[in-house]
Amino acid sequence: MKSWIAVASLLNSGWCFAGVDAVDPFFGTGGTTSAPSEGMARGWNWEKAQTGNTHPGAVMPFGWVSACGYSGGYSSGYGRFGCSGSGSPPEVLKELKLFGFTHFHHNGAGWIGSFMNYCLFTPCAAGIDTSRASSVRNETAAPGYYAAELVDYGAAFELTADRFAACHRYRFVKGEGQVRVDFTAAGFLRDIFGGRPTYCESVTDFVVTQSVEGAWSGYIVANNRPRYFGLLSPNAASSEAVKDGVVSFAFRASGALTTIGFSDVSVGEAVAHARAAADKGFGAMRKDATAAWADAFGGVKAEFAEAADKVRFYSALYHSFQKPVEYRPGRFAEFSTTWDIYRAQLPLVFSFATRVARPIALSMLKTSEELGYFPNNYPLCERPSHNDGQATALGVYVLSDACFRGLLTQSEYPRVKAFFDREFSDADISRRSVSHVLDVAGAYRAAAFVAERFGDGESAKKWKTSAEMWRQAYDAETGLLPKGATYYEGDERNYSFRPHVGMNDRVALASGAAKFEAMLNDFFAVEGDFSGWTPAKDRCARPGHFEGLNNECDMNTPLAWFWVGRADRVCKVHDLVRRCRFSDGPGALPGNNDGGGTSAWYVWSCLGLYPLSGTPYVFLVSPTVERAQISFAGGNTLTVEVCRKNPRAIYPSEIRFNGKRLVEPWLTVGELHLGGRLTFKMSEKPLVRSPVPTWL
Repeated sequence: MKSWIAVASLLNSGWCFAGVDAVDPFFGTGGTTSAPSEGMARGWNWEKAQTGNTHPGAVMPFGWVSACGYSGGYSSGYGRFGCSGSGSPPEVLKELKLFGFTHFHHNGAGWIGSFMNYCLFTPCAAGIDTSRASSVRNETAAPGYYAAELVDYGAAFELTADRFAACHRYRFVKGEGQVRVDFTAAGFLRDIFGGRPTYCESVTDFVVTQSVEGAWSGYIVANNRPRYFGLLSPNAASSEAVKDGVVSFAFRASGALTTIGFSDVSVGEAVAHARAAADKGFGAMRKDATAAWADAFGGVKAEFAEAADKVRFYSALYHSFQKPVEYRPGRFAEFSTTWDIYRAQLPLVFSFATRVARPIALSMLKTSEELGYFPNNYPLCERPSHNDGQATALGVYVLSDACFRGLLTQSEYPRVKAFFDREFSDADISRRSVSHVLDVAGAYRAAAFVAERFGDGESAKKWKTSAEMWRQAYDAETGLLPKGATYYEGDERNYSFRPHVGMNDRVALASGAAKFEAMLNDFFAVEGDFSGWTPAKDRCARPGHFEGLNNECDMNTPLAWFWVGRADRVCKVHDLVRRCRFSDGPGALPGNNDGGGTSAWYVWSCLGLYPLSGTPYVFLVSPTVERAQISFAGGNTLTVEVCRKNPRAIYPSEIRFNGKRLVEPWLTVGELHLGGRLTFKMSEKPLVRSPVPTWL
């Protein structure tokens, strides 16, 4: 059953309808099923887990509340798989089984200690044993909607959500039934994941009270932070007394509703959210959720030659527009994890997500002013993580990207500068991996770009000088970061080719362009010996090579080819990643989506654009769209048009911007965001050499 059959009446144009209708919410929910590798992709590394870890639940764009079927699976509480840090995820369920549904879910998180999945609702016929999960049929989903039938429980449910509430509708096989709500439930199931207590959520305190028949409220505490709730079930025929955080109530007919509202502030606000959802009703609430997604997709209207490409694109965009979340009006959290999303996902949000782009930037400023820093990992818990083993000073990159896109103005520059100063004063790299030196060096250069933008020459000069610290990171003999140092995921080569400040000097440090190109050839396995290669050995660990979007740490390394004049190699890598690493349906993603980091890369790549975070530049690469219309958060519109004779034409032979032929395959963010027309003429033959950037 198509769950979006009523969408057409909600939308005003074919463009918007196509976007919502094309989404597959199950995109990336299972183990990776990509096509066999080709060419140099056969030598790329599969270092990390081969699963997307997404969920298909009902959620609004950047909405705090999500509602999804609960299996206890890792890591969103949905699916058939267990914990996986590398390789294919272990299959712990032969078929999907659900205990009902929960609220609040990650979008592609890997090894992270907070797994949410609060407020477990279990609908069933009277007298059914719900200690074992039920088989499922007729599972379906669309943006803002999720539904499933619990065969063994004799019940079915439909879910929809807005930013602060969820609405549930039930059907019982026998015409009547009951719902059990466990407010102590959280995380995923310990018994099927080897009893890993470190990675299992727990509710450490709760209060549940019943005010009148069919109305409950209270709070739960997890990660030392309360979540207030209000639960309404006006059609309940009867209810049992609250016991150990569990509420049970009965219905005498199908079609009954419950609504649950949440707040980070108070019980009263949570109850108000629940009442507003109840007053609206399921149909109107679902309609609003669909319209919200149509509006979000309206910023990127894309046409493709193949229908499957459109589904991939909009499914990737859908999973890129779920985090961070607006947990109270104008305040955003769950930048989980910033090291995974600062390169592609947050620039995508700042460019295309009109409603939330500036509010997210302002929320970051406010968070930094309150905490004294901006967290690298910002889940809703008592003490979010500032600097850790993965990366340092990433907030500078993110807020700089917001400034480049005009989301923060001259009047806000004093607050932005104070933000930067706080980050730099607290950037302790003395006990970190040498890769953190490159993090901070790039952050200094990003801050200098912003200072130049706002006319602060003194700070720009100071930060440019500080950015020269990148030179101390490399081993002069090898031209790489030091071998044997500690690196979080990957090795010295995964971090040695990331573009950063001083790139032309960095190439010279590696003994010049010819030597650096040879190093890139080796890292990307351009000239690898694959004589013994078979598809059965495709997804092997090959340390020291490009991870091909299986992981995010070397996501930007293909851009290093620009500094040896090989834009064609960037296009080839993008083409191979799209075809050999991404696919369709549950197995669509080559690795954890990590808050939208992986799916956002795909969206940018299909458009033929790729931003270099921390700089005011966007590279022009190899598009797959036939035509796209982009409405930027600043209000201007860009039309992208692509002329190609066949799908093998992956190299731009000519690029024009507003009629002018571009000599260099990049534009500034400011130029691009002014809008106009960007046209690509594609060829099967690459250009031999391309201009080398001098601006970094």
